[in-house]
Amino acid sequence: MEEKFISYIMNHDVFEDASDTDFSDPAFAYDYNEVQELYFDESQNNYVFLTGETGLRKKDMLGRICRDLLLRGIEKEQILYLDYELPFLQEANIFEVFQRIIAERHEITYLVVNEIQECGDWFSFANWLREMYPNVKLLCSSSTPPYIFEKIYDEKCEFCKIVVLSIKNASNIKYKTQSFGFYHEFKYNRKGDIIEIKGLTKEGKSLQRHIIPAEIDGVPVKVIASGAFHDRREMTEIEIPEGIEMIGDYAFSKCSGLVEINLPQSLKFIGEHAFLGAKSLKSIHGGESVEHIGNSAFYDTEWLKSRGAFAILGKTLYKYSGVEREVVLPNGIEALSGYCFADTKVESVRFGKEIDFPEGIFYNCTRLKQVDFIPKSIPPFAFYNCKMLNENLDIDSIGKFGLFGCSSLKQIAVKNLAPCAMTNCTQVINVEGLLYAEKGSLWNCHSLCVAPNNLQKIGIAAFGKTSVRDFNFGGYSIEEYAFYSADLRSVFIANSVSIGKGIFYHCSRLEQMNVPGKCKLSYYFSGECPQIKALRVCGDICDDFCRNNPYLETLELNDVKNFGRWSFYNNSALKTITLNNVKRIGDWAFAYCDGLEMIELPTETVEIGMNAFRYCHRLKKILIHCDRVISFGANAFYSIDEKVEFKVPSDLVEHYKRSPLWNAYSNQISAKD
Repeated sequence: MEEKFISYIMNHDVFEDASDTDFSDPAFAYDYNEVQELYFDESQNNYVFLTGETGLRKKDMLGRICRDLLLRGIEKEQILYLDYELPFLQEANIFEVFQRIIAERHEITYLVVNEIQECGDWFSFANWLREMYPNVKLLCSSSTPPYIFEKIYDEKCEFCKIVVLSIKNASNIKYKTQSFGFYHEFKYNRKGDIIEIKGLTKEGKSLQRHIIPAEIDGVPVKVIASGAFHDRREMTEIEIPEGIEMIGDYAFSKCSGLVEINLPQSLKFIGEHAFLGAKSLKSIHGGESVEHIGNSAFYDTEWLKSRGAFAILGKTLYKYSGVEREVVLPNGIEALSGYCFADTKVESVRFGKEIDFPEGIFYNCTRLKQVDFIPKSIPPFAFYNCKMLNENLDIDSIGKFGLFGCSSLKQIAVKNLAPCAMTNCTQVINVEGLLYAEKGSLWNCHSLCVAPNNLQKIGIAAFGKTSVRDFNFGGYSIEEYAFYSADLRSVFIANSVSIGKGIFYHCSRLEQMNVPGKCKLSYYFSGECPQIKALRVCGDICDDFCRNNPYLETLELNDVKNFGRWSFYNNSALKTITLNNVKRIGDWAFAYCDGLEMIELPTETVEIGMNAFRYCHRLKKILIHCDRVISFGANAFYSIDEKVEFKVPSDLVEHYKRSPLWNAYSNQISAKD
């Protein structure tokens, strides 16, 4: 990885991405309590993983924990934030990156990682980190929960602690409790007009068989709460009554003695890894109305292993595990679970109707070529690494990593791209109708040669490593490294645009630019000297705007009210300058511009700053259009051509010659043609 990016990562922190979250949201506050309890455990160094679908404020949680670290007296230099929505970080070796940074910043004790699954072999990294740097505490997030749930479960990794973030509903809103009680061996909460089963009493934990009541004190039991029977390995049988509508996240996970279960017809919702690791669970009866099954809900159960190609419960396809290349969705399926086709070898899938796509539906289906239905909004990770997908898409939006690595796609029309939505779509030629391109969204789309016309926002590194040549932007924001190493030749950026650092870093073939002058030209190139030949600047010009540039030949300035000092100092190749509506030439503005032979000052120009044309040795003609005698500062024309001609309006010739300021040049002043 380039040193420039290493420096960027070291100075990038989660606060730039996360909200300044307070605890007005009780759901967020409750989840935070669980995270900080694990992460700030002084007795052991837990590695904490925040897992759940996108949109669940995982990055906000990372930011809140980091903010609390600072409040605890931890120095900012002790916290390293790695955001794997940054495409240049995805391409790097995390082991090398971490070692390079910690060698420079020895005090790192807190490593915070967003979307850790994108770093490569994240589990090997976690083990290596623990072995090599045992004092470093890891806190990370992932929007691909099954790959976290299942790996940590398979490896029996006790130091990796998962905090499940899922959409809040009656099964997992833990902060809403009106009353708490006991009924036989059960703990329960009353929430309004329903009761949730919370868990077992101490005595209940010794029992093998349980019968959940349909009601308690006349109030219906409708929910089995998240984690209610987690790791109850002694349980061999449980009866779930009609009326239960929800089974929460990890409610029966690791219940390895459970062999058979009857699900009521009223059940509609099964949460994240609800039965994960219930190894002996072979028979599931009922559940005809199930509409949602969470990620990894039946992972490592006998039931899943015996389902054949389609694991279906109620109206929901939980998992496809077949070997067929062409798949037709069975009749009666109304819902799909997240990642239900993930990692399979399917080549085509026929749904036969419109159906809601979950996140990660075809994750890593590297042979998938075609589906008969694609929704207008592609969910996050839906076609991640589907290298052979070759559809002409006309859609509204693509979620985070939605088409990541779809290297056979060529044509697409879309309005909104989330972070890394189309990263590494290497054959895409054109993206029509695009309005918002978030962080890394088109990174390494190196066949992309045309930038959309109506873009409003371009995120960090969004067009990096593309073949875009001409770029015209009138939107509101371009963020850092937006066009890193792109094949740009000419650009136009409106004066009102907010501009991030290094948007044209390594754009070595860029020759023509029309840009605002509010940022130094080197800022656009992250400190590099741009090799541009033609430049058009609109609006005010900052100090040192284009100082010491040996390549610029042609310059046009428009509507300049504030002309910075040393703006074009020592532009040795500059030959042609066009000024439109420029009131004043800044101090030292064109000093040492030895290529200048003539300059024309428009009617608006009334003042020339000190040393403005100093040492422009070849400057032979200055054409002045102002309707009054203009003024100039000390040494404005020092050491220019001795025979320089000043051409002024004919009715002002005598005024110039009588002006004490112009006395030294009175013999060289004449009427312009």
